[in-house]
Amino acid sequence: MEQTSRPEPGPIPFLAPETPAPPRPPFLQRLGGRIPPAALRRGLLALAIAVALVAAVRLVRGSFQSVRPGEAGVAVNALTGHVRVLPPGTHFLPGALYTLHRFRVSDQLLAGPGATFSLVTRDGIPVTVSLQVRWALQREELLARWASLPPDPAAEVIGPVLASAFRSQSTAYEATALAADKRDELAAAAARRARERLAGTGIVLKDVLVGDLKLPAEYERGRMALLEEQQASEKKEATLKIRQQEIEEGRLTGEAEKVRREKAAETEAAQRLIAARAESDAMQYILPLKEKAIRQSQLEAEAERARVVEQAKAAAETSKIQAEAEAQRRRLLADAEAYSIRTTSAAQFENLKREAELVTANPIWVSKTFAERISDKVQVILTPQLSSDVYTDEVMKRLANGEPAVADRAARRAGPQASGATTAARTAAGAGGGPEREGAAVAAAEGLR
Repeated sequence: MEQTSRPEPGPIPFLAPETPAPPRPPFLQRLGGRIPPAALRRGLLALAIAVALVAAVRLVRGSFQSVRPGEAGVAVNALTGHVRVLPPGTHFLPGALYTLHRFRVSDQLLAGPGATFSLVTRDGIPVTVSLQVRWALQREELLARWASLPPDPAAEVIGPVLASAFRSQSTAYEATALAADKRDELAAAAARRARERLAGTGIVLKDVLVGDLKLPAEYERGRMALLEEQQASEKKEATLKIRQQEIEEGRLTGEAEKVRREKAAETEAAQRLIAARAESDAMQYILPLKEKAIRQSQLEAEAERARVVEQAKAAAETSKIQAEAEAQRRRLLADAEAYSIRTTSAAQFENLKREAELVTANPIWVSKTFAERISDKVQVILTPQLSSDVYTDEVMKRLANGEPAVADRAARRAGPQASGATTAARTAAGAGGGPEREGAAVAAAEGLR
């Protein structure tokens, strides 16, 4: 019997061996031996849930966006393109669906370099102006104008518009007027023009002030010089006015003084007139009294004159008697003095006669007396009547022996040499015989007496 081959049965699909699982990471393989597979799956599931929660929280937190006070937010829907304006606060705006643009709608200040520019005045002088501009964005126009607003409206829109407006209006003013009192007027005109140009941009100019206005240095120096001259001229005018006022015041004062003096003169004249009338009325009663007084004065004068004449006569007689008595006294005194002189002269003559006789008898007294009188002033040497050779030899001998050339006065006064010297002096005096020597002898004798 022929054997038929039977095909070998293939594997049963549901009983076929499982495909090998993909290899696990090494750390899971290491943990697989320690952690059961069920616990591992639960841990992985919890981790995935936690990651999903964190992502959801971060997504939710990123979807809340805030608008600060003083600002306005413009939210643009990325899917529909819808735009809306948001007030200050916190709004739920997922970043994937909305784009938020923030704009400051409170007042802002434009100053500094962005608000400083140069102008040319009507007289062609360049002037540098520094402005302080307060501006803001219109919240109502923000929805329609937000897309056309630049990032910095102050520098890109307001500054150029104000510069153009000021330059167009500055040609109507002079530099001196702007420096003095026209800057506010210029600022108001330029602000009106700038508001007209910014009317459709959503920007509102609230205040435009000129903070500083600088003129060129040369023009400023000239202006100050002119101002000083004007001040000097005004000072002169004020001085002239003051002087005119002083002159007018002096004139008025003079007129017032004149009127016062006239009134005083009139018053004084009236008083004098009244006094004259009163005096005239009183003279009727005073004249008789005055006549009596005059008559009495005449009588008193005559009596006084008679008394003075009598006194003069008595004084003359008294003077005459006194003069005669004085003459008599002088005559008596003269006679007494003459008698005294005659008596004294006779006595002196007798005395001189006796002294002459005494001197004639003793001539040495004259030399001795004369030497004693002048010894305190000069040194007197009384020498004997020797010849010059003998005297010279004697002096030389004394000098050779170491003795003084002339002996002292005590030695001269004591001893026989003094007597010899005295005799020599007497002899010399007598030998002369002249009137001079006799007078010297008489004078010496008088001194001795």
